[in-house]
Amino acid sequence: MASQQTSVFTFLAVVQIFIALFVSSAGEIQGYIGTPGQLRTNAELPRIGSELFDSLGTQTYSNYESNFGLGPNTDISGTYSGLEIKDDDKYGGVYGGSNGRGKYAVGFKGTDMKLYVRRTGRTGLSYFGLFWSSIDDGNRLEFLHQGVSVYNFTGVDAHALINGQPNRNEYYGDIHYVDWWHRRLQSHAYAFFEFEFLDPLYDEVRFKDNGNSSFESDNHHIGYFR
Repeated sequence: MASQQTSVFTFLAVVQIFIALFVSSAGEIQGYIGTPGQLRTNAELPRIGSELFDSLGTQTYSNYESNFGLGPNTDISGTYSGLEIKDDDKYGGVYGGSNGRGKYAVGFKGTDMKLYVRRTGRTGLSYFGLFWSSIDDGNRLEFLHQGVSVYNFTGVDAHALINGQPNRNEYYGDIHYVDWWHRRLQSHAYAFFEFEFLDPLYDEVRFKDNGNSSFESDNHHIGYFR
């Protein structure tokens, strides 16, 4: 699990109220879990972009370049590998995308989905956020900087954080969907997580599954606050 200790820096640009804070011992890294039902960030940063996946076809992309909605001249961007896109269903996605259907990203055991991020003039970024759906214990987010792993956050960590909340039941099951197919799994948690990196930065994210399931996520946000 992510260890708990006093944070060595404070991120003042986040304007929404988060109900829990988790802190890593691996350098100056901290993160937040959003309120139940939160799907996107409300952070105010000098630069922040979003990849919602809704414009992509339902297929596997070996190499997908994203400017995260910031246009062709942005100073931050990213490349996905091993990216599989699915239509929203009870396992993932945000219902209400184009034509009423959203899309989401999936990574499977043995074929990690990876995101490589870039910033002009710097070696990495300091902010990452995502909507993590149908969380499984075997899921794992791994952040790297220049090929070195700097932080891991697992489904076990996520569940421990969620289950420690007084309103834990609000993270489980149906929040947004009303029809049978889109009804979320009552046994699984769905939450928005945000991570801040002061030292080191990160330049790669791996979406891994060490069990017999898959890693479902949506609404990826990248950015920097310095």
